Amino acid sequence: MSSFRSFLPPMPALGSGLAAITAGVLLLSLSDALVKLANEGLSLGQVLTIRSGIAVLCLGAVLRLTTREKVSLVRVTGWVWLRSLCLALMWGCYYAALPELPFSIAAACYYTSPMWMALLSSKLLGTRIGVRGAFAILLGLVGVMTILRPGLDDVSPMVALPLLAGFFYALAAVITQGRCSAVPAMSMAMNLNLVLLLSGLALVAGLWWSGRNNDAGFLLSVWPALEAADLGLLAGLGVLLAVITALVAYAYQRAPAPVIGLFDNGYLVFALFWSVLIFGDRPGLIDLLGIVLIGSGALLATTVSTSCGRDRSDEG
Repeated sequence: MSSFRSFLPPMPALGSGLAAITAGVLLLSLSDALVKLANEGLSLGQVLTIRSGIAVLCLGAVLRLTTREKVSLVRVTGWVWLRSLCLALMWGCYYAALPELPFSIAAACYYTSPMWMALLSSKLLGTRIGVRGAFAILLGLVGVMTILRPGLDDVSPMVALPLLAGFFYALAAVITQGRCSAVPAMSMAMNLNLVLLLSGLALVAGLWWSGRNNDAGFLLSVWPALEAADLGLLAGLGVLLAVITALVAYAYQRAPAPVIGLFDNGYLVFALFWSVLIFGDRPGLIDLLGIVLIGSGALLATTVSTSCGRDRSDEG
């Protein structure tokens, strides 16, 4: 079996990729904040199903208007399906945690992803971590433990979900760079939304089969009644998701995962902004310290990985 390294793309110009990921994380942070804001009247299954269904329709309409070529929804490589599955698990874990955690704290735990990315890139893409990389990972770990104070007995177990979401996001990013660089961004975006749609339907069907009702909370409710405002919100989230998934797929094709991951960290800044503006949630000094430590570790991890990537390209 060929290794991931044989699939590494040449170092491309970064401008378009950096612009795409910055716009993507801005819209993603806003979308996630809106999901948290409206979680009391919705269910996770509804969000995944309706939002992704709208996104598929939007992407399909754009493709029909802009190209004569058909973008395959099914005839893609197994790596594309695996990437989509990782991102579906990422969103499921992250959204399941939002009702129980402050938005800024959930975002900080989620954005341990650059540290995960450094570890996975080392194993799968041959990126050297080194002493600085190890220190970056340690910074992130200390940041997480700072947020989890004063002890694990007093912490909601839901905090594990955004940490797990960060791992799945990092794995998807590495797969995108290592195995999906030749797949059109729109094909990956369509495939992802198809997987999210199927995941939402599977969740709703599973909850219905298990006898759950519509007042079991955001995570376990089957299908609460939707008002016009709810449908409008989900439609808007679907349009946002169509744009976000296309932007992120495009960005990770245009530059190595650690480089894009550096700008991906802007999500933390945007999440803090929305946390204050929408929820009036101002993190305490200790929480803010933990967020800064995680952000610093993420920045260091991505800059270390980026310099290693440049070294490899120079050697070539």
